[in-house]
Amino acid sequence: MKMETLEAKTEACEMHGSKIFGPLMAIIATFVFLSSAQAADTSSGDPKETAIRELSARMTEAYNNGDVSEVASNFTPDGQLISGDGTHLHTPADIEHYLAELRAKLPKGTRFVITAVTDVRFPTPDVAVVTSEDGWLFPGEATSSEKNKGIQSLVAVWREGTWHVVLVERTWRCPPQRLPGSQPN
Repeated sequence: MKMETLEAKTEACEMHGSKIFGPLMAIIATFVFLSSAQAADTSSGDPKETAIRELSARMTEAYNNGDVSEVASNFTPDGQLISGDGTHLHTPADIEHYLAELRAKLPKGTRFVITAVTDVRFPTPDVAVVTSEDGWLFPGEATSSEKNKGIQSLVAVWREGTWHVVLVERTWRCPPQRLPGSQPN
């Protein structure tokens, strides 16, 4: 499995993005986990929406506490994660292994945070799609830098009275770039 630093991904994003006129490009992938604050503050009161937000909050907390086994256990047996480095994982065991490697490579104390839940939809009563904005907080940071922000989608199915994650995909947001000859705002 290929692992890269967030800085290397950002450089690749900037290089590729500059070829396609700056901020329109982003690198695909990592995972979506919603903070407990977002889960509690923006729920519509629908029990299924509350449950999907709680699942995401538990996954975020588990990841930030180093319990990647707990994170992976929330995926269906064929659940998938498409990561920020382009890795496409197809089982909870592969997801757990990948997340463990990711945690080992990031500086100790790095946290994953959600800055906004932008959408919660139910295409059918038993399918949820959650879209949110996130970022990585490195030790000593109060907010995520532009290069560490992303947009992610989580798809889950309702089975046996609970939500199970089918897919998590994260898209990196490239830092804003200027076209040659343009002036800063």
